[in-house]
Order: sequence, then C-alpha cells, then structure tokens
Amino acid sequence: MRPDRQFEAWREVIVDAHLSWDIPKIDCESFPASMRQHRLGGLRLTDCTAPTRVTGMRGRAQIARDDEAYLTVVMIAEGSETLGLGDHEVHLTEGMFMLWDSTRPMAFATGEHLRQMSLLIPEAELLRRMPRVRDLVGRPMGGLHGAGGLFMDHFRSLIRRFDELPAASREPALHATLDLLGVCLGGQPELPPPRLRQLMHQQVQSHIEKHLADPALGIASLAGHFRMSERNIHKLFAGTGTTVSAHIRDRRLAMCRRDLISCSLRARHVSEIAHHWGFTDLSHFSKAFRAAYGMSPSEWRAQTPVDAAPGADQIPGMQGGVHVTRQS
Repeated sequence: MRPDRQFEAWREVIVDAHLSWDIPKIDCESFPASMRQHRLGGLRLTDCTAPTRVTGMRGRAQIARDDEAYLTVVMIAEGSETLGLGDHEVHLTEGMFMLWDSTRPMAFATGEHLRQMSLLIPEAELLRRMPRVRDLVGRPMGGLHGAGGLFMDHFRSLIRRFDELPAASREPALHATLDLLGVCLGGQPELPPPRLRQLMHQQVQSHIEKHLADPALGIASLAGHFRMSERNIHKLFAGTGTTVSAHIRDRRLAMCRRDLISCSLRARHVSEIAHHWGFTDLSHFSKAFRAAYGMSPSEWRAQTPVDAAPGADQIPGMQGGVHVTRQS
C-alpha cells in the first residue's frame, strides 16, 4: 500500500471495527499503524495501534448510524489516550481500562503512540450478566494488579492466540472472558467457572503473602482490592480445608514461628515479631500460637536451636537493628 494511503485505510478499518466515528484526516507522509479484529456472534475483539496523535468523536449523527448498542471495554496496552465523556475527561495510561457506552457522545485523543485493545459487547448481553454495569461507565480502572491485572493478562493472551483456538472453543473462551470481566467489575452474581476460580484463588493467596504484615489484611480488604463480594472471596477457599481468616492467621503464625528462632532476630522481643506480622493483641497471638504448636512462643524460642543460617529469614524492614518503615 502507498504510504500516503495508509491513514485512510486505517481509518476505514477502525470505523468498521469500532462503530461510527468522525476521525479527521491528518497530514502525514506515512502512517505505519496496525489493526486486528475478531468477531464471534455479537462480540468484537480488536487490537490496534496508532503511531502519532489522532483525534475523533462520536456525536448524535454517528450514534444514529449504529444498528445496535454496545458497552465497550477499552484497554491501554501501550501509550496513553484521553477520552471526553460529556462534561469531563478521563486520561488513560498503560495498564488502565475503562467501560464506555456507544449510545452516549464521546471524543478521544491519542498520545504520540498508542496500542489499544477493545472488547465490544452487545449492551443486552452485558446487562443480562451485570444489571448495574452502567454505573461503572466512564470510570477508569487499573489493570496491573488484582482482578484487573488478571483480566488484562487474560485478554492480551486471548487476542494473541484467538486464531489458534479451534472453532468449537472460541465461544466458550469468550464467555469465560465475560465471566472474568464480571469478577473484575465486581458485578457478577456468582463465581466464574472452575479454571478462573483457580486463577483468582492464586491471585488472592499471592496478595495475602505480600501483605501478611498489614494488620488491616482480612476479608474486607481482600474484597475491596479484588472488587469482589466478601461472600465470593469466602467461596474461593471452599474445598481447601480452611477459611480466609484461618489461612491468614496460620501464615502469620508460621512467619512468627520462623522468625522467633532466627539468629539475626534473637534480640527482638516476642511482641515485636508478633506485631510485625500483623498481630495487634499479644494475648490472642500467644493463645493462637499455643493452639497451633502446643507451646507458647517463648517456650518455642527457648527450646529450639538458633537458626544456623543468620539473616536468611530476616523480617523485611527489620535490618541491622533498625526498624525501617516502608512506604508504598
């Protein structure tokens, strides 16, 4: 294709894939962009790039040309984009995503370079799954951590490998994507299928391990972080032989048990170690420790040989005799 025709061709494909838009022509000698799309039923998956700043808008005229209403998840894989929604703007950068409504006017302006992935979902389909999903339209969300990160990773992989899927597997894969989107948006009535439950369980466990020292870690903070109901957080642990609270307590006790016999922490009082790992009540900690290990923390420390590998299991943030406060 001639370089001076690249922008026109890209614009035509974008409008075909993303509904009707008014995208002004830009003066450029070439426009080395890309665009991939997949369609199945009413769902559309797109992956597009723009090598320079592009603007566009959807007004009443463009909206009237569309035969069906869509709710679209816009994900920024690289670069940035500013979306104008009525009287306010939303600036999305790499790793962020947002839901927009095709029945409402909108404008966009890309940064100097953009890679954007989108999932266009018929409005009726998404409202059937998440009746209150419209409340989330226009709200920027993070896709680097928690359920948002899980959804972004899944969607990137789906876009990349869609052509490899057998025809019979494509529709189930897209329905699993919508289930995971429901988890991410916090609007799902029930948990997603088993494979996604397993992935979510792994994400929750990883988050717990990283935040054991936070006294606020618990079912409420997990539900808030992963945008899930407390009931569904509890369900993730069903069949594991433990509960969320018991898992957190047992992991904290294990860390305390380890650090009580660490050579580098020998001078630390039992209460300091307990407090570091999220126990705010020393009496409760002592009772829980005895129930788990059959002896008090002091008895465990007194009768167990000093760790032969000094510093190998030192508490993060308690180094060289100075307590270091880490800020995120």
